[in-house]
Amino acid sequence: MGGQQMRLLLFSGGLDSSALAFWKRPDVCLTIDYGQRPARGEIAAAVAICSELSLRHEILAVDLRALGSGSMSGKKASEFANAEEWWPYRNQMLITLAGMRFVSEGLKEIMIGAVRTDVHADGKPLFLRGIDRVMSVQEGSVRVSAPARPLHPLKLMLSSGFPASLLGLTFSCHVMEYPCGQCRGCEKHIQTMTALKNRTTN
Repeated sequence: MGGQQMRLLLFSGGLDSSALAFWKRPDVCLTIDYGQRPARGEIAAAVAICSELSLRHEILAVDLRALGSGSMSGKKASEFANAEEWWPYRNQMLITLAGMRFVSEGLKEIMIGAVRTDVHADGKPLFLRGIDRVMSVQEGSVRVSAPARPLHPLKLMLSSGFPASLLGLTFSCHVMEYPCGQCRGCEKHIQTMTALKNRTTN
């Protein structure tokens, strides 16, 4: 990127981040394997979608399994969890790792796929304002944004214009390399896909 200002999207290959990738066309999409159980599925989806959208894709592997909890790590859910997949300080960790990896390449903005229905504190406005401030006052002055935070997942998919032909490439499971069909991630994926199908057939 040289002296340019790089815009990065934290990309899991799920519906929300895929819609953001198509909508915002970031300079780089970063998928982080931090030891989560569905990492291979996320990477496969992200690679396929970025290839279709002609977006630069990078993978960063940092093994943090020892620090995880809940269904994404295969451990008992924490007493602090609002949902079974909660991993302590996950978005803070992902944002920090993205900053560490790309600040020397001109990184100026990190986008995350938070939406209106997020139940975890690190997907809500108070956290998002705080982490934006924390990152921006440090070297590099990197900003953090969540462009889809005011939107319901269905509204995001519709307003982004994400191609229906690529929906099958997305991946949202929290516990396996392939969709389990039962976790909260898969349930949300099924609900959103069903709603999209109903809109096209009615």
